[in-house]
Amino acid sequence: FISFHCASSRPSLRTSAQFGRTGAMESQIWAVAVSAKESQDELYRGTDVSCKQDTFNLPIEKLRVGTMDSLMSLGDDLSKMDMLAEATAFKLFKQLDELKRDGSVTGGAKLDVNGVPIGAYVRTWEWDEAKFQMKTPLRELAESISQRISGLEDDLKTKMIEMSSLKSAIQQYERKGQGNLMVRALDDVVTEDDYLETEYMTTLLVVVPKHSYKEFSGTYMKMAEHVVPLTAKLIHEDAEFGLFTVVVFKKSVEKFRAAAREKRFMVRDYVFDEKKAEEGEKDKEEKVAEYSRLKGVMSHWCSINFAEAYGMMMHLKAIRVFVESCMRYGLTTSGGGARRPNFKAFLLQPKKGKTEVLRKDLAKLYSKPGSLLDGDDDMMVPGATGEFFPYVYVPISLDPLGSLA
Repeated sequence: FISFHCASSRPSLRTSAQFGRTGAMESQIWAVAVSAKESQDELYRGTDVSCKQDTFNLPIEKLRVGTMDSLMSLGDDLSKMDMLAEATAFKLFKQLDELKRDGSVTGGAKLDVNGVPIGAYVRTWEWDEAKFQMKTPLRELAESISQRISGLEDDLKTKMIEMSSLKSAIQQYERKGQGNLMVRALDDVVTEDDYLETEYMTTLLVVVPKHSYKEFSGTYMKMAEHVVPLTAKLIHEDAEFGLFTVVVFKKSVEKFRAAAREKRFMVRDYVFDEKKAEEGEKDKEEKVAEYSRLKGVMSHWCSINFAEAYGMMMHLKAIRVFVESCMRYGLTTSGGGARRPNFKAFLLQPKKGKTEVLRKDLAKLYSKPGSLLDGDDDMMVPGATGEFFPYVYVPISLDPLGSLA
């Protein structure tokens, strides 16, 4: 009887130059486990053309195996835990990248884990005994890691909501200054010197097309009975219109407004409020300063916790390889009579364009005559979804942005 491993996705095909790695490599590393009796030299010779090879530093003899029932039960849950960990780690990096790009001309976040390029980090990864005790039962260990991941995801959501709310408030202020003079806010255009307001007189703000300046200057004093002569003053222009102030007696406001409308001039509904304008500008400046501060804090938080989440993801992937390998290859007796897992684990990174070649190289090495996977082509099992291979296979993505695209 031969057991098969199901994989739900193919490697991403983004270029290695985007990730700071040397050589033309795919943006995914495969954690692969085979029976302990298989030759490492044979694996390396058989896949040398199609991939970069490393051993996977799994603490095979130190993790607790438990019972077959416990392994099978945990195996059903590990895939979901793995997916959650990867998604959370990559959300953190995506948020970090967006923060770095926001208002920057130098590009996004550097893809590394604690200063180590992500590919090198995976290839040299080791179990962190200080954080995750290897003598802890595997389910307890996996669930503890998954709970930490969930906590990070919740924290990220809370922080993103705070950032988004602040950014929306700033954008609302900015939108007030957008558009032409027919629609935009005027608080940053009109000053105290432009506006006269007395018991009997007021200042009207009139939007005039640029091509009608001459007409307006020649007619505005005749638009109502009580227009103060020679008070028209151009205070602001945009690409299409000019904004004029005109002083009129309050009893003539509506008549002036109607006459202006007939000539396709627009009198804006506006009352100058110096205190309101100052408070609005002060509030905007405070929000911009707070957003800048939060962006720095959030960038630092995302950088630290992306590394933390990616590290926890690697531990879950290691547990997943361990559990699936124990179920597939069982245990063997060492020279001292102790029982130990009967597998070897490796990290294989396909060379650019060699993903299918590597898949066929591995099939040649490990497909058994007469099995469903005998031959070069992957065989689909009726009623199942995904690909099935004669070895344990757990993919490790090096491409957070591509995985979230």
